[in-house]
Amino acid sequence: MNEGNHFLHRWFFFGIRSILVLVFLLLIYYQTFPEKRILFRENKLVYLPENLESVPLENDWVRLEELPPGSLEYLVEVEDYRFYRHRGYSLADIQSSIIQAVFLFRRLRGASTLDQQLARTLFLSRDKTLTRKLKEIRIAQALDEELGKKGVLEYYLNLVYWGRGLNGIYRSSKYYFNKHPGKLLPREFKALVQILKKPDAYSREEVRALSLEY
Repeated sequence: MNEGNHFLHRWFFFGIRSILVLVFLLLIYYQTFPEKRILFRENKLVYLPENLESVPLENDWVRLEELPPGSLEYLVEVEDYRFYRHRGYSLADIQSSIIQAVFLFRRLRGASTLDQQLARTLFLSRDKTLTRKLKEIRIAQALDEELGKKGVLEYYLNLVYWGRGLNGIYRSSKYYFNKHPGKLLPREFKALVQILKKPDAYSREEVRALSLEY
């Protein structure tokens, strides 16, 4: 391939990528509802545009202030380092996911931001389709706006799946370390964060051993 063709080839794919991202963002814009989109009830949330009810909220709710010093910083660093710079979703990850789905015929990747993971945990199935992904991003935007960054982190920690049928930091802390989250050592909290990618892959003994590495 000569230099001229190579240049045109690069610009062609750049144009395609840009169009895909633009179309995706337009879909988000036109399906984003104004005004209030999240309704707070006693034990659940409701996504008003589609009247979606969340899973029940955990009874043993843990406040962020109860966690060991540095916990939130570590969680964000490992799970979503762009967390404080985006509004619920990452354009870079959306672009990559769409390109792989369209050109490489791969399934859409799972949620990447904390907001998207929370949206999926609260309201959605695990189907990796473009329709569900779009809905996930819309809900993630709403959660980011309605809860704020601190609220997203608190809901995430109290609802995320930690393996062994356990949801939320309270139950996982009790199971893996036999203590309230407020009593966790920083290294124990870090071990819990590390297993979030593949929570069912670790036994209680393996999580405790992992905590000794920090």
